Amino acid sequence: MIELSTSLVLALHLWCVSVASVGPLVSAWLDWVGRNRDDLSWQAAKFLSLKSLALLVLGTGLGLAATGLIWSDAYHELMHAFMYKIKWAGWELLFSFALMASHAYLLCRGPARHLAGRLTRAAIALLAATNLLYHFPTLLLVVSEMNAGYLEQPKAVDAALFRTLMSQPSVLARSFHFVLASLAVTGITLVAHGARLKRQAETEANGHRLAIWGGRIALVPTLLQILVGIWVLAVVPPAMQQRLMGGDMLASGLMACSIIGAPYLMHQLSAVALGDTSPRQLKLAVWTMIAVVVMMTATARRAAPPKPKASPINSTEAEHAD
Repeated sequence: MIELSTSLVLALHLWCVSVASVGPLVSAWLDWVGRNRDDLSWQAAKFLSLKSLALLVLGTGLGLAATGLIWSDAYHELMHAFMYKIKWAGWELLFSFALMASHAYLLCRGPARHLAGRLTRAAIALLAATNLLYHFPTLLLVVSEMNAGYLEQPKAVDAALFRTLMSQPSVLARSFHFVLASLAVTGITLVAHGARLKRQAETEANGHRLAIWGGRIALVPTLLQILVGIWVLAVVPPAMQQRLMGGDMLASGLMACSIIGAPYLMHQLSAVALGDTSPRQLKLAVWTMIAVVVMMTATARRAAPPKPKASPINSTEAEHAD
């Protein structure tokens, strides 16, 4: 039950931080093409900027809750090894929050009238998003693989050592996988917002257009995940590969369900992207994305379980051997 709760909290956390990380970039693009307050692009940019800011706060809280669920003595020692990076991560999080709040404030004032204003807002959004994407996916992936025993745990991780750790093939591949997943989740967020707009007669046309935009934004990275998924499976640590390829039946089953669900998700997103914005179709697209995210999160969690704690008997034998 605790494992199920942890996976669900982690899935919700990843959903929130995915939108928070990539949402500002999509918002900046929509703001760039928006010209006035009546323009759907600007309205969508404002919505996504505010949504990204709110989900950053919620995602941070859920991340702390997930950490509490997986906390152990071994994890406590691991956090001590990463204390240098954790302190800096806190400041980087506040920095991105300040940038995103500034971006949302500027958008709420209305569309930029001059090129300088549009460039300034785009630069703020770009800096906020890239700051999150550079620091946090790699940090959490390194911690996850080290907690599972796939990477050797040092006494302390400084900046130079962390750059070496984050350049591991498995960390790079999974980080790229996260970026694409974040773009897909951001797209489906626009689909869900479009579905809400379609319920009102005065905004039905805008909801139809926004849902199509969101479907197209979500479809492209979802298609690219086929190649990235092969890359990830090829470079993850051998022990993780073994668990995914039959060594752990639950991990293998979850991955199989995710692989089966991916083409179905692509089909639903394709229908939306091509103009089918019926309530049933939009619900199918949104809920299929949610199901795939939950299954992929559970797969990653099961494939990288905490390394077993050494038993007192084994510890005593090791001391005698020394």
